[in-house]
Amino acid sequence: MIPMRILVLNYEYPPLGGGAGVITKNISEGLANKGHKITVLTTWYQGEEQETNNQNLIVIRLKSKRKEIYKSNLREMLSWMFAAKKFLRKHLVSEKYDICFANFSLPGGEVAYSMKLDFGLPYVVMSHGHDIPWFMPEQMMWYHAFTYHWIRKICLQSKRNYVQSQDMKDNIDAFLGKSFNDKNKIIYNGWDSSIFKPDYSIRKKDFTILFPGRLVSQKDPMSFLRAISIVKQEIPDVKVNILGDGKLRKKMENYVNNNKLSNNVFFKSWLTKPEMLLEYQTASLTVLPSLNEGMSIATLEALSCGQYVIATKVSNNESLIDPGINGDFIEKKNPKDIATKIIDFYNSKFLSDYKISFENLSKYHTICEWTNIIDEYEDDLKKIVGKSDY
Repeated sequence: MIPMRILVLNYEYPPLGGGAGVITKNISEGLANKGHKITVLTTWYQGEEQETNNQNLIVIRLKSKRKEIYKSNLREMLSWMFAAKKFLRKHLVSEKYDICFANFSLPGGEVAYSMKLDFGLPYVVMSHGHDIPWFMPEQMMWYHAFTYHWIRKICLQSKRNYVQSQDMKDNIDAFLGKSFNDKNKIIYNGWDSSIFKPDYSIRKKDFTILFPGRLVSQKDPMSFLRAISIVKQEIPDVKVNILGDGKLRKKMENYVNNNKLSNNVFFKSWLTKPEMLLEYQTASLTVLPSLNEGMSIATLEALSCGQYVIATKVSNNESLIDPGINGDFIEKKNPKDIATKIIDFYNSKFLSDYKISFENLSKYHTICEWTNIIDEYEDDLKKIVGKSDY
């Protein structure tokens, strides 16, 4: 096999950012492990090496205005975009690639589009949900109105637009028009079952709920906390671990203090992968009340660890959650419904030491194991590159 040379663009790459960075890392490492030559162009921040090497994978971190690990803003994204263009206009004179794999239509897709104009480098775009109009209209309406034609041009000029769920494909199909439906392809996100797996022997005896994710309006943590206020009336010793950080943290902390939840709710900020694994393996329940998602990494990792997951019907959750077996669905922005489902789980399952069977877990591995997903990306990228000797 002649290896493909792939340039990967994402302004967030671990330890920066959230789920999108984790996805990019898994895809990049997976393709590198299969022998392809991968170069990732991402953001530098204080304390991180500017360039690292790992066999077939090179990670180049460009200095930009990025200030925090867990979040970014439009100014910082634009800073990275301009830095990436400047770097690549020199880099691509001597370094040749078969394809550019851009994450997010903006800023990654804009950089890829510019390199196509300057060097003829074909590109694909991977959407993570909110970067395509109108996937999150409540939160992104004005941003999408301003960038609508810009994003559409980028997606129309790509060789492929990858999305992670049918909801996302329906949205981008409508955005680009029916004649471009074949350009948009669903490939799910995944989990690594060699790492994220159950260990029921270490599960805590205390009733412990996890809320993993960024503390932003998209994840609706305030509805979750309001639900916990209701739950505490029925289950006074309930414990809640908030695993993440974000701009709503201060508001959440104030709510916890003002509603006498300080002995119940604990903020753990960002955790390492081994620390996250331990949280999933030892907790009783995971709650994910997101308003919108691409395809939630938290959902996949929680389910793979044998967590019962209570979540909204967003993204691909309906194909992953079997109500009453490995989870339940909740209404968006409805603390009372969230509380009711938590209390029902406590009474009907937690008190009877309910465990999700390994047989139930294994049936999702075919579509959601990272090794299978990497194969899908490899096969499709080979077709796009169009060389029979790959």
